[in-house]
Amino acid sequence: MKNIPYYTIPAVLFIMVCGIFLSFFPSKVEAQLALHQAWYSPRGYDLMGFITGWGEGPMFVFVIIAYSIQRQWHRAGEFLAAGILSSVLVQLLKKLVFAPSPRPMAVIEWSQTQLAADLELPLHFAFPSGHTTTAFVFFTLIALQWRRPAIQLFAVFCAIAVALSRVYLMAHWITDVMAGAVLGMCIAVVVSIVSQRVQKKPLTQG
Repeated sequence: MKNIPYYTIPAVLFIMVCGIFLSFFPSKVEAQLALHQAWYSPRGYDLMGFITGWGEGPMFVFVIIAYSIQRQWHRAGEFLAAGILSSVLVQLLKKLVFAPSPRPMAVIEWSQTQLAADLELPLHFAFPSGHTTTAFVFFTLIALQWRRPAIQLFAVFCAIAVALSRVYLMAHWITDVMAGAVLGMCIAVVVSIVSQRVQKKPLTQG
């Protein structure tokens, strides 16, 4: 990660800021509601609903196909391996280790929020955030494979935006996205290291 400081530093700062923010509130419910009351709007909900899609599987499919067309098999393989590994680990953590881990709207009264009454939100298997994990896996690999500062900054902006969208949409607690960010970066780094050892040479910079 030291080779991608323009990605790593903002990502670590994001996690630290989340932790500092939580330290000002006696409970994660109060922290969640404080953010919700400060930033929620129907238009913002639509925007965040779009951004949260960046943390879903089709992103991996698109990149794997693009790399395969260019016959960059090792890069396509990294995304394939990381995507599979993250999916398996997240489901194991959600369904076995931390189950049932209630989500915000399983604990918070609907009347305490500004959410539309007809929304359907998941209520269980919150920890860690799968979308956040997927986003940080995906964009960390982008930063590792294409190390230009502008690409690193764009990648970390997208990853953090997905994490924030999960809290904004009241789908996850702040702690869920913090864990997802750490897990996602770890998965990406491990896959990248294994890939380099298999190739027995460093990644070619884009």
